[in-house]
Amino acid sequence: MVIDVSGNIRKMQARLDHPVSYSLFFNDKAVAMNELINKKITLEFAGKINCVHCGRNTNKSFNQGYCYPCFQKLAQCDSCIMSPEKCHYESGTCREPLWGDEFCMQDHVVYLANSSGVKVGITRASQVPTRWIDQGAVSGIACIQSQDPTTIRIY
Repeated sequence: MVIDVSGNIRKMQARLDHPVSYSLFFNDKAVAMNELINKKITLEFAGKINCVHCGRNTNKSFNQGYCYPCFQKLAQCDSCIMSPEKCHYESGTCREPLWGDEFCMQDHVVYLANSSGVKVGITRASQVPTRWIDQGAVSGIACIQSQDPTTIRIY
């Protein structure tokens, strides 16, 4: 089987099936990775790095593939993406309020995931079970979910 694709590699997508199904995206073309398990594959670096947001050529990427100007100006590159407790959207200082309207102040889940050992983590509720799959977990459970810090739901 020969699959010849080129372009910028995006994050591999995982879908909860039996077994989990994986797709790797090159620009907008998906390659089903499950079909390639136990097969030899070759990836070649073309020597070019493009920003995942604006497409500009860059010598170095930041924060999962952004050029430095995009990394500096985009709200999606802010520290609150990895640390939701640092979100400053409500204080009115978000760099992109329209982006913040869509992505900030979402329900989050505290979870336990079993990969190489039990891990405690936090993720957006919309990322369950994708986050666990990304970590290679064989099982996971949501423990606490809340958007309102005064309300805690335990499962």
